[in-house]
Amino acid sequence: MRGAALWALPLLAVTAFALTWLYRSSTYSIFEEPLVSTVTSLISTAETLPQDNAPTIIALGKEPLDPRYQRALSGRYWQITSPANQYQSEDSTIKSRSLYGGDLGFGAGERAQLLASPGLKLSTNMTGPDGENLRVVARSVILPNMDGPVIMAAAMDQAPAVYAVRKFAVLAVSLMGGLVLGLTAAVLLQVRHGLRPLFDLRDRVADVREGRASEVLGDYPREIAPLARELNSLITHNRDVVERARTHVSNLAHALKTPLAVLTNEADKDKTALGGIVGRQTATMTKQVDHHLARARAASRAQAIGARTDIEKSITDMARMMTRIHTQKDLYITQNITNGIVFRGEKADFDEMIGNLLDNGCKWGKGRVDVTVRPASEPGFVEILVGDDGAGIAPSDYATALARGARLDEAIPGTGFGLSIVDDLARAYKGGVTLGASDMGGLLVTVTLPSAGA
Repeated sequence: MRGAALWALPLLAVTAFALTWLYRSSTYSIFEEPLVSTVTSLISTAETLPQDNAPTIIALGKEPLDPRYQRALSGRYWQITSPANQYQSEDSTIKSRSLYGGDLGFGAGERAQLLASPGLKLSTNMTGPDGENLRVVARSVILPNMDGPVIMAAAMDQAPAVYAVRKFAVLAVSLMGGLVLGLTAAVLLQVRHGLRPLFDLRDRVADVREGRASEVLGDYPREIAPLARELNSLITHNRDVVERARTHVSNLAHALKTPLAVLTNEADKDKTALGGIVGRQTATMTKQVDHHLARARAASRAQAIGARTDIEKSITDMARMMTRIHTQKDLYITQNITNGIVFRGEKADFDEMIGNLLDNGCKWGKGRVDVTVRPASEPGFVEILVGDDGAGIAPSDYATALARGARLDEAIPGTGFGLSIVDDLARAYKGGVTLGASDMGGLLVTVTLPSAGA
């Protein structure tokens, strides 16, 4: 649409300029016709009266009939100029009464051009006796009994012509401006109407991405209907791929856990040092398998289209569960959640992340855990902040706390995979985890996750 306007605007501007120029040329051509007629009349009625040893006298048998030539400073003038010669030291002139003592004075170049080319018609502009802008038509002719050419000129105030041209230019620009606006509005309506099915298709795709619909729905024109069908096929294919990935992960889990369980049982029966080593290594392998299988499941779920999770409900349910698990502490879990924020992902993954964060806060804190949910600075993401009133972690230990299996305090039960799992899940959803200090003195964990429309 902008391209059409950018093309139309200079094109119509050039058109307006061309029309104005043509109108100006036509107007001045018509404007000069009475001046040419006056000059022709002067030539046809001019008479010469020769005298002995004296310059020939020029007289008019009949003056032009237009009464404006008789009214002083009327804007219509004529003049016959006989250049100086051997009999007269100065030019002699015959003028219309309207000049009122003034003179049609030609420039030196124009005068020389006229005298050098008898019969030449010259059109020019000059200032009149009343300060007006005159249009002048002049011609030099050689009359009988004359030694040299005589200049015959007629002039007219061109203010009416200038006004007419200016009025036409304003009208042309106005019409072309209206035409530009009309064309722009027509193109806008055409684009809006013609692309409406595409806008609707975009909204339906957004509904699928945000989890408000399972497929692209709607009745589309035959040009767009194949695109909608292909999108639905792509969505179905994506779901099938994700489901197959989940199935492969589950099969792998069963395939690995069964041999590990056998090794663990045999190691428990063997009371030797070798049995102890095998038992410990088998336990470590089991933890690693559980961790990586959970991460693989999260990665496959993160690629699914249309998953949505109610953040407020999940946090509320998980906070209630924590108060039942950590009965040895007088827990106080506060929630400050912005309304309408939804996580674009699987509920199981979000529950695992928020469960680990709340569990860490309840373990390491003295009894208070604050949960804040707000939109992130990056559009399309949400920030979840979980802080506690515990001893916190030194900034130098932040990287260690996010490492797999790392534990900064062996006195508290756990596997050391809590924050690592949260970080892996957040990264699977193109988010991340950052650690800091909370206002209560403990640890503040900030998780960034993609959000879905309300």
